Amino acid sequence: MHDALEVAQAACDRAPRDAEAWALLARIVRHLGLPAASDQAFQRAVVLDRRRRLPYRLPPDRFRALVEEVRAGLPPPLSRRLEGAVIQVQPLPTPAAVRAGVHPDALVARPAPGQLVLFQVNHENDSAGEEDLRSLIARSLSEV
Repeated sequence: MHDALEVAQAACDRAPRDAEAWALLARIVRHLGLPAASDQAFQRAVVLDRRRRLPYRLPPDRFRALVEEVRAGLPPPLSRRLEGAVIQVQPLPTPAAVRAGVHPDALVARPAPGQLVLFQVNHENDSAGEEDLRSLIARSLSEV
């Protein structure tokens, strides 16, 4: 991640008006445990490209509650597929998971049959509000 940080910072230095470079920097510094720096970089990306939206952040307990609300409201065929499934929430993929092949920006991981891990921060990064987040969670749950 530190190598990725250096590359992203260099990209922002070379092209300070490139919204994608700032969004990449934002995602990387979030993985490094620097949420304030991440939020600043996301804000810079939004200023540079008004089509972008700021991530919608929730406390972990509210995100888990939202996952359960979405799960309870799924159509019956999908609900039946999720019966007995273990659904976990983690903030982000761990460095070990990334080394093992999980993409750092993945929304979900399937560590074993019947298990699904949702990555809260990555869901939030792709959502500008609660309805966006609900929709994205529903799509993620359909992957079990």
